[in-house]
Order: sequence, then structure tokens, then C-alpha cells
Amino acid sequence: MFRSNDVPLWTARVATLAMAWAWSIISFAAGINAVVKSNQDKAKIKDFAPRGTQVDINVNDVFRTGAIISAVSIVIFVLTSLYLILLFFRPTSFTRSRIVTAQGSLLAFFAVWLFATLVAYTHFFRTHSAIVNASINGLPLPDTLIRGVEKELGVTPVYKNIAYLRLVAILPWFNLLFTISAAVVLFMAASRAERVQAARPTEGPANDIDRTSETMDEKI
Repeated sequence: MFRSNDVPLWTARVATLAMAWAWSIISFAAGINAVVKSNQDKAKIKDFAPRGTQVDINVNDVFRTGAIISAVSIVIFVLTSLYLILLFFRPTSFTRSRIVTAQGSLLAFFAVWLFATLVAYTHFFRTHSAIVNASINGLPLPDTLIRGVEKELGVTPVYKNIAYLRLVAILPWFNLLFTISAAVVLFMAASRAERVQAARPTEGPANDIDRTSETMDEKI
């Protein structure tokens, strides 16, 4: 029968992986929510514009980095789901240090990727705005007119004033925190498993020698 003590740091691994799993879902949901609401705001502005008006709204900086954040979050979700399934259903089959180290390395890789993307996204969120251009029959409309329309519609091009973008700038940091925590715990578990494996070969011959000595003593 399986006991949690048979698997190095089983409880800590489950706890940190579960938190990383939960926050990866939340981060992914925040990214999807931002895409949906951004498209709704764009449609609202374009629908309000007079017929024949060409409106271009450029949010590529936050859109691209936000898409990467969502993609990395879903990968972390898949990895942590797999690791949790293995811990619950085949725990003793994955106690080798190399396997646990590989698990931690994968999480660490995506944690670094997530961190780099979050830094870029946070910079864009704090300092950039959407670039809105509009023209009628090829003649560009003045910025004052565009800002007036935005104010009338209750939308803003300033990223840091948009609530759904703020969620993407905040929530994935918790995903990063718990992903790093899970990776660290996996590395610690791998180190402990390696020490256990290293101790087993020394115990085997020693026991054989003791048993041989006992047999010889009995014969004498």
C-alpha cells in the first residue's frame, strides 16, 4: 500500500503543484477575458464611427505579450496536471532523481519564460497606450476628435487605466511564484531521492556480509 513517506516530499510537491495548477488556470482565464473585452471595446468604437470611416486600433504590444503569458500558463497547467496525476496514481514509479529533476527543469524553464514575458507586459501596461488612427476617404481625423469619441464611449487608450489589462498584469505573477515554488520543491525531492538511491547499494552488500558471517558462525 502506498504511503506518502515512500515518495520524497510528497505532501510539499502536491501542495505547490496544486497551487501552480490553480493559478495557471486563473492566469489563462485572465488572458482570455482580456482578449474578449478588448475586441468588444474595438467593436464599440468602430460601430460608433460614421459610415466610410476607417479605424485602426493597434494594441500589438500588450496583445502579443499577453498571448504568450496565456500560452505559457496553459502549458504550466498541463504539466502540473500530469505531475499531480502521477503523484496520486503512480507515485512510487516516479521517485528516480533523474525523472524528478526533469520535471523540475521543465517547470523552471517555463517559469523563466513567464517571468521574461511578464516583465515586458508590465512595462507596456505601465507606460504604453493603444495607438488609435481614424480616417475618412484617406483623410486622417485629428486626435482631439478621436479622444472625444473615446470619452463619449467611456473607453480609454491608456493601458494602466483598463481593468481587464490590469488583471493580466497582476494575476500571472502569482502563477509565476507558485511555479517557481513547485520547481524548487521538485529539485529538493530529486536531491533527497538521489541520496536515498545512493544509500541503497551500500546497504545491500553490508547486509549480505552480515548474513554470511551469521551463517559461518552457525556452522562453527
